[in-house]
Amino acid sequence: MTTKGILLLTGIWLMSVCAMAQEKESYKHVNRMPAAKTTIADPLEADYDVQYLKFDIEQTDTSIYVKGNVTTTAKVIASAGMGTYVFELYSGINIDSAKINGQILPVSTSGNLRKIILPVALNTNSIFTAQVFYRGNPPTGSGFFNGITHAVSGSGTHMVFTISDPYVASSWWPCKQSIDDKIDSVEMNIKVPAGLKAGSNGLMVGIDSATTAGWWKYTWRTKYPIDYYLISIAVAKYEEYKSYMHFNATDSMLVQNFFIDTATFNPLYKTNFDSIGTFINYFSGLFGRYPFWKEKYGVCYTTLPGGMEHQTMTTIGVPNTYIIAHELCHQWFGDHVTYATWGHVWLSEGFATYGEQLFLNQYWGGAAAKSHRQGQYNNAMSSAGGSVFVTDTTSANTLFDQRYVYNKAAAVVHMLRGLAPADSVFFNVLKTFQQQYGYGLATTENLRDIAAAAYNKNLDTFFNQWIYRQGYPKYAISWNQVGNQVIVKLVQTPSFPTSVPLFYTPVELQLHSATADTVVSVYNNALTQIFTFNWSSTMTTLYLEPNIRTLCKLNGLVTHDVTLGVNNLTKQELQVFPNPTHNEWVVSHILPSSTLTLYDLQGRTVWTAVAESAEVKIPAAGIASGNYMLQISSNDKTKQSLKLTKW
Repeated sequence: MTTKGILLLTGIWLMSVCAMAQEKESYKHVNRMPAAKTTIADPLEADYDVQYLKFDIEQTDTSIYVKGNVTTTAKVIASAGMGTYVFELYSGINIDSAKINGQILPVSTSGNLRKIILPVALNTNSIFTAQVFYRGNPPTGSGFFNGITHAVSGSGTHMVFTISDPYVASSWWPCKQSIDDKIDSVEMNIKVPAGLKAGSNGLMVGIDSATTAGWWKYTWRTKYPIDYYLISIAVAKYEEYKSYMHFNATDSMLVQNFFIDTATFNPLYKTNFDSIGTFINYFSGLFGRYPFWKEKYGVCYTTLPGGMEHQTMTTIGVPNTYIIAHELCHQWFGDHVTYATWGHVWLSEGFATYGEQLFLNQYWGGAAAKSHRQGQYNNAMSSAGGSVFVTDTTSANTLFDQRYVYNKAAAVVHMLRGLAPADSVFFNVLKTFQQQYGYGLATTENLRDIAAAAYNKNLDTFFNQWIYRQGYPKYAISWNQVGNQVIVKLVQTPSFPTSVPLFYTPVELQLHSATADTVVSVYNNALTQIFTFNWSSTMTTLYLEPNIRTLCKLNGLVTHDVTLGVNNLTKQELQVFPNPTHNEWVVSHILPSSTLTLYDLQGRTVWTAVAESAEVKIPAAGIASGNYMLQISSNDKTKQSLKLTKW
């Protein structure tokens, strides 16, 4: 069976709007005063840089009770040295003992914050080890972000699995919850009752059935940098299903999936997961080779109501193929390149959500991707306000707001793609982003600067209005046709005008007649704007954004206004955007048939053209930086001038 045929087996779920919110539990967005949470609980945690973790823990499939020890190898980075070792661990878990460089030292507790005062301060750049022995019951809860969860599948299979995102790693292991301190490597040793299996990050390098009677020890190792919240375990009566995918004739990679060992495990689910190798190849072509290919990719199947992108081994409970694709995209966006602060989390969730559209377009066709995008856009515009950038990072509720951090962010990615001079340029931007910031951290500005350089245009306005500010444009549209001249009037009403009083954005319009359709793109840079087009077909109506590119909606109905004529253009002042520019100026509100002439400051003609519509693009890429004068002469002998600047 072909890959496409395999995927069609699960077509019934595809267009479900409810399924769109499966990746992480959806929360109601609350507009509030900006708040920020540094992910460390105490400034003293910034005194050291974690380099290596070694877990030696015991875990059953029937209880969240944790027991074991974790050794942290770290480097002192505080300029004045380090006199106190500070880490986080849930206050309800007992610490039996703790060692710094092999010496047992007392631990003080204040809530989840634990401190060890060192007998002698450690010098800057010195390497030390901190080993913490602990046992106890983590906090219990319901929902998605539980830290560690015990569950029973519908077939009666017990399982225990972890979710540390965003701030609950400390509920099951002693840690430093700092997103900007990636751990260089991790060894995970998990003892489980005989007959169970334990999945984790990296490569499984050993199974020891003789270490303790009735227990088996699974050892996993990853040598790739990893953030604290991406470390995971999953314990159950699993069966291992593994295969190899091939990037080319010489390079291959392990695909390792853990499924519930029961005859009732849905074989259709397994079929979907068997497509992972194909998906890895596809996304590698778009973003660059899968970043952890020297280890593996796979999934641990659980009852999780969605998926969590644990590095190299996703924990997942929803077997839909576009959710599988979403979590796989996170391996590039979120795991390989992690957001520098939690406010930039859209760089992970927005791109993974956009990955759903890419997947659907590739394997289901353009109509499926378009329908999925429309659902995401509708959700993003179901409230007037809300920014993609997260200003309140204190809880999962706002960090993982489905409307803004997922769906509106995915719309921004699609609009950024639409601004590219060619589709290949957009995907080269994504590859460059991965190459420059891989295994590290990145911000919105890092992505903006890469895209601006590749597009050869300033993107400050785009990112400011769509990422940091709130709302979207709504349009009242009227039109008329006089002979072969179509006149379209756009009246923009921003949904949240106190944040963005005017969206500067391209907009697509579909002119419709009984015999033909044509799509035109205009640049909207005024609240009221009139455009003209030459079109010989007899127009009957107009549609806004037929390809669902710009995030916007109709404000009322499209109306046929017979009073609209070319003379309406004279009532509007000339507008130019951007100015200054590096690539091109767009001048609007021009009377058709006007003559445009661009002069340098010595009066020499640099460029000239006759306007065929109310909007004209003037090339700037091939001329020297400096100031220029644009003169516009209309048929009624009136002249207007604009100062243009090339940077």
